[in-house]
Amino acid sequence: MDPFYWGLATSAFQMEGFVQNDMTQWEALGGFRQDGKNPLYQNGAAHWQYWQEDYRLLASIGVNAYRFSMEWARIEPKRGHYDQKSLDHYERMLDTLLKMGIEPFLTLHHFTHPVWFHAQTPWTSEAAQDVFCSFAEMLIKRFASKINYWITFNEPLVWVLAAYGDAKFPPGKNNVTEMIHAFLNILKTHACVYDRIKSARPLARVGLAKHFIVFAPGRKWFAADRSLADLLHGFFNKMTLDAFKLNRLKFRFPFLFNFDEPVVLNDKIDFWGVNYYYRMYSAFKLNFRRPIHFFFKDAAGHGLTDMGWEIYPKGLGQILKAVARSGKDIFITENGIATTDEALRMRFMDEHIRQILSARQNGLPVRGYFYWTFLDNYEWLEGKSKRFGLVHVDYANDFARKVKPSAEHYARMIAGDCAGKAAPAKNKI
Repeated sequence: MDPFYWGLATSAFQMEGFVQNDMTQWEALGGFRQDGKNPLYQNGAAHWQYWQEDYRLLASIGVNAYRFSMEWARIEPKRGHYDQKSLDHYERMLDTLLKMGIEPFLTLHHFTHPVWFHAQTPWTSEAAQDVFCSFAEMLIKRFASKINYWITFNEPLVWVLAAYGDAKFPPGKNNVTEMIHAFLNILKTHACVYDRIKSARPLARVGLAKHFIVFAPGRKWFAADRSLADLLHGFFNKMTLDAFKLNRLKFRFPFLFNFDEPVVLNDKIDFWGVNYYYRMYSAFKLNFRRPIHFFFKDAAGHGLTDMGWEIYPKGLGQILKAVARSGKDIFITENGIATTDEALRMRFMDEHIRQILSARQNGLPVRGYFYWTFLDNYEWLEGKSKRFGLVHVDYANDFARKVKPSAEHYARMIAGDCAGKAAPAKNKI
């Protein structure tokens, strides 16, 4: 079998702290104060300050790959002005990973933006493509020789749904037309960044991390609910995959929206990043404004996470089969559980990794697994109340770190290398 990457996944903003961006601005304006919640960032997990200690912990777990991002707002605090001290800091982090023999997987966009972005160049404008491609070009010129694997965007459909669909993220819009326009611009920007990376490093691998959900009918006996689950699968899971093959973004959701737009992608993607967490149920309800009811239940008997999500390992196998039809390599770029029950976290890892091993044995091109996440950190709408990490962060006591039993469990799995021969740590393309 091909080499396999065992990794951990993070995002810069959720971990680093000590930065101002659109999310901290949104928090200050009360944008996150919804549904009785008021999540506070409070410097994430202070990784910007404690990164050297964190990397020693990372190495102790035995991973041979690490997925992370670089915070756009830190690097380009003013439009067209790049902060060299921040770039130098990131280069030290990157060089340390390479010295440790850990393969970097760099995510360029993980939900956050500089404070100037939405006012000057929102994703609904073509100017967004230019500013992000310029930002990416700068990182490519500086780091291309050190990075083999690039992820252009993390969960772009999730982001536009939150930012332009239900106003949970900045810029806080609720407009389907703007949402689709923003998504189209992001896909076009992916193609632009893909070309620039390939121009600088032809053999580099470029992908996109996409969230996948298994949708189930709320009432199996009700044909409308079964059709709804199929529609949601087509929109959320399949539409983006199809766009790369068809050069069109198209979908029809009866009575809600209908679009068919050209987007020249020409299959410019080398791998799909699969972010998988749960199965979700959906049902129609008699409410014109909100005709769909989404909910979770423990139908499979594996339990619910602290997020209230159903644990459904079998769904990962289903998603991997569907994504493999794209003909591209697959990395599980996120898979994790919010819990304080370490036995449950270890069972979660075991069951999902079992699905991966089965997929590989059946010939599916699954090349790596990245548990989400390395450290307990800031979880967007939930703040710091949900703990996904393999390393505990004591927010009340100077962000002190403590390795959890699940980290040791993962280390034993990696040492046993049950997916096949581990990838060489400094595998240079």
